[in-house]
Amino acid sequence: MRKLGVILILILIFFFNLQASVKIEYKSKLDPEIIKTEKISGNEYFNVFELNKVFKAKIIEDLLDQRLKVNMYDEQIIFLLESSYLTFQGKIYNFEFPIINKDGKFLIPANFLWKILPIIFEDKITKKSNKLIAQPPINNTIQTIVLDPGHGGKDPGAIGFSKKVFEKDLVLTITKKVKKLLEKNLGVEVLLTRKKDKFVSLQERTKFANEHNADIFISIHCNAHRKKKVNGIEVFYLSTAKTDEARAVEQLENQVVFDYEGGIEAVKKYDDLAFILADMAQAEHLEESYKIATKFQADFINATGAVDRGVKQANFYVLRGAFMPSVLLELGFVTNKAEEKKLTTSSYQNKLANSIYEVIKNFKLRYDQMQ
Repeated sequence: MRKLGVILILILIFFFNLQASVKIEYKSKLDPEIIKTEKISGNEYFNVFELNKVFKAKIIEDLLDQRLKVNMYDEQIIFLLESSYLTFQGKIYNFEFPIINKDGKFLIPANFLWKILPIIFEDKITKKSNKLIAQPPINNTIQTIVLDPGHGGKDPGAIGFSKKVFEKDLVLTITKKVKKLLEKNLGVEVLLTRKKDKFVSLQERTKFANEHNADIFISIHCNAHRKKKVNGIEVFYLSTAKTDEARAVEQLENQVVFDYEGGIEAVKKYDDLAFILADMAQAEHLEESYKIATKFQADFINATGAVDRGVKQANFYVLRGAFMPSVLLELGFVTNKAEEKKLTTSSYQNKLANSIYEVIKNFKLRYDQMQ
């Protein structure tokens, strides 16, 4: 009987700690949104980036001044970190429980949603029963990210040193890890050009990004080399290849067009007037692409200790025609015995995925602040 009581208590604790949520309905035809919350020390909390998802808010982490700034509805809310206070239009508000920093993520008490938002935005947000009714926000922030796991299906990509490891499988696994991190922590829409072992042409990949109005396009790959000792990480952005090594990687990644998309006639398609014009349209994003590429490379080397092969330029078909900042990541050489072994471990994949997440997160924060 006593054992049964203990089991019942454990079950109650389990359900008590399940994630709850706050429903947001808009004063328009937009679908309702949900802000996920979690219970900590008996109080409900939510990740501050949920405000970005629901209200298109811009989040500014000012750690030097211990401030968290949230811009929404053309106004700024300033939270004092590790306290229960905020300022809005010169007035101080208390939402009772302090902000928590959990694993680098700032969690705000749900009291803020129920008690503060309807007051400071009384003409835009109202509380009704167990939900909030909100004015639809204007969106100028980064909301949609397209991740492109290279190769797939009949195209295995690079084949590993062991002959048992395929690039297409590794990059899909890593890409899914990145997607999970972005959706959980940034509240953005993350789309994949392929979700399974499926062949997708290079042209279809950027077309997919354009059709979904992506704000950034990241193509994820592993590398190969005839010299088995070659190893390391490198990041590319679109331009004419400047070095023999860059040209070799360009040829390797573009070879898929000849091998799997129709031979020389397919290659000609990628070099016709439409694609030349697409290159010109992409040019306006080259500076941002270069900056992102540089951040990716630095973060990868810092996180993994891999050989730094630098940031390079190449004329990748998969980046041509993408009307947004775009880069191609080469996460290591599967043809190198030691690097192949690392790339197949979950711990190393997590390091790479975390690096990709951090760079995208910081790019988003910087971009959103400028809007």
